[in-house]
Amino acid sequence: MSRLGAILPVKTRGRHYADNIARCDILFSSLRAFTPPATFDRFLVVVPHDEMAAAREYVRAWSDFPIELVDESEPMAVFAEFNQPHQIRPWHRQQIIKLNAPALLDTDFIMVFDPDVFAVQPFTRDDLILDGRALTYPQPRMREPHLWRPSAGLLEQEPHLDRDGIWWTPAILARPLLLDLQCRLEELYHQDWKRVLLSHYMIDWTEYTLYWLNAERAGLIERYHTLPPPGRRALHVEDSVWYAGKGGRNLEQWDAPRHFGPDGAGLFAVVQSNTHLPPARVVDKLTPYLPIRLQPYRRDTDPLRRAVEIYAALARRGLGLLRRISG
Repeated sequence: MSRLGAILPVKTRGRHYADNIARCDILFSSLRAFTPPATFDRFLVVVPHDEMAAAREYVRAWSDFPIELVDESEPMAVFAEFNQPHQIRPWHRQQIIKLNAPALLDTDFIMVFDPDVFAVQPFTRDDLILDGRALTYPQPRMREPHLWRPSAGLLEQEPHLDRDGIWWTPAILARPLLLDLQCRLEELYHQDWKRVLLSHYMIDWTEYTLYWLNAERAGLIERYHTLPPPGRRALHVEDSVWYAGKGGRNLEQWDAPRHFGPDGAGLFAVVQSNTHLPPARVVDKLTPYLPIRLQPYRRDTDPLRRAVEIYAALARRGLGLLRRISG
C-alpha cells in the first residue's frame, strides 16, 4: 500500500489569516467525521517561527490525527535572505512550503491542505490513492491562463492552454514528481530551487502549475495521477465558494444537502478564506451535516502588520508597473 502524508501550512497573523485557527478547526472536524486518522501516515502543520508557541496550544485539539508541528524557520531558512517586505509574498511563501514537502515527508504521496478546505463525504486512503496513483481533479487551463503562462515561462516550456491541468488545494502530489521539479529548476537556473522561486516574486507562478507542467514535460503524469473511475467520487465537489457574493449570498446558496448527501460527487469543498466570511457563518452552514467545535483563539489584528503587508503589495505593484513601462 502506498504511504500518504499530509502538509498544512498555517499562518495566523496578518491581513488574511486572523481566523485560520477556526478554519483549521472546521477542517479537522470534517476529517474526524469522514475518515479515520490512520488515513494519513504523518500530518505536518507548518507555522512561522514567531507563531510556534501559540500553535502548540491550538494543535492539541487535532491530536487524534498524527500531527507533527514544524517550525518553518528550520526547513525554510532561505526566507531570511529575502528580508524586504515586498520580496516574499505570503501567497508564494505557503506554496514553497508545499513544494518543499519531500524534505519533511518520506511518504509516496503528499496531500496538500489549506485551512479553508473541508471534507464532505466519507473516504479512506483507498479513495485517494487508486492502484498506486493519486486521485486528481482536472480543470481547463484556460480558466486561469494568467497562472499557467508565468509557470511555463519559468520552466521554459509551452503552457498548452488548450489542455486540462491540476486544480487547487486539496491536491495529492507524488513525491518523485516534486523532487523532479526541484531538480528541473536547479538545472535551468544553477541555484537552489527555493531561491529561484523567491527571486521570481514579481510573476504569478504557482505550485500546482509548476508541478503539473514539469510532470507533463517528463511524461510522468499518467504514472502518478489518475481521474476517478466510474462510480467513484472526485476529489473536489463541482462548485465551492470562491467568492462571497453580496452579503455572503454565495455561501447561503451553496447546495450543502447535495454535496453532503449520498449522491454527492466530490470528497472536498472550499469556502475560500479570501471571501472574508466569518468562520461562524461557515459553521452555521455545515453543522447540520457534521459536528464542529471551534476552540477559543486570539485574533491578531495588529494594524502595523497590516500596514506593512499593504505596503509590500503596493511596492510589488509599483515595481511591476515600472517593469512594463521599461519593457
